[in-house]
Amino acid sequence: MSQQHDTLRQSIAGILRNCNMTEPEKSREIQCLMDARSDSKSSVGINSRLIGPSPTYHNSTKQILGCPHYQTKAKLLAPCCNAWIPCRFCHNEECGHAVDRFAIETMKCMICNEEQPIAQQCTNCMEIMGKYYCSKCRLIDDGPCKQVFHCDKCGICLSGCSSDYYHCLQCDACVATSARDRHSCSERILHSNCPICCERFFDSTYTVVQTTCKHLIHKHCLETSIRYSYKCPLCFASLCDTHSIFNAIDDYMSISIMLPEYEDMVSSIFCNDCHQRSVAKFHFLYHKCGQCSSYNTIVVS
Repeated sequence: MSQQHDTLRQSIAGILRNCNMTEPEKSREIQCLMDARSDSKSSVGINSRLIGPSPTYHNSTKQILGCPHYQTKAKLLAPCCNAWIPCRFCHNEECGHAVDRFAIETMKCMICNEEQPIAQQCTNCMEIMGKYYCSKCRLIDDGPCKQVFHCDKCGICLSGCSSDYYHCLQCDACVATSARDRHSCSERILHSNCPICCERFFDSTYTVVQTTCKHLIHKHCLETSIRYSYKCPLCFASLCDTHSIFNAIDDYMSISIMLPEYEDMVSSIFCNDCHQRSVAKFHFLYHKCGQCSSYNTIVVS
């Protein structure tokens, strides 16, 4: 049951991140997922309508072929289980095991239903399956607003423009050229998981950013997380400009009156920003770092 719930959450997240759909269209797609979950009797998964030879849609309202992850006019034949899939992510979510994308050899055109060797163009109806095609990764993507390139050193396709990235040999990953001067190398850094969604960076299609505290996180995960907390989910360092937050706490502390029995008490604290220990006047909520004036602290004694 928990696996089904995880799959449902991933499918809904894919719809919410779809930049080609309006909010009402997203709501309808999510409702379709929920209806399919209620009606489904299949053991394959709650979104098993994506698996099989029939056409599937990236946006059913606009009749855009594909799946929640990609726009594509082709179904691919997974060699591990002979299932027709729109993409490897759909397969892995629905079938419970990972497909070897590099071993995929056969596709089915969703326009004319012709089965054929995987390629960018259908040999029967001559329809282009996707604007981007990688013969190495077996990736077909027809998205109008997404740039993709293949890095031979990474061995995979990546989102973005190739001229905007360089391959860092120590990290064994492509890094934005704009971050070359401030990039902090770490061996095989992308072979780890996002601390928010737990997706493996190396297999992800989403933009990865490095925080000021040198941790990696999906850009959209960071943008969501920072709405609720200014702290890094790994080391708890401040991720944004906290001046306004700390100034507001200063104002609160200036009018906060402690009970007489607590007035002379102090706390030993550790600062998550400057990583220094100091002593602060005791308070039930906030303790100001004596080194950098941050309120991003924890009481150690």
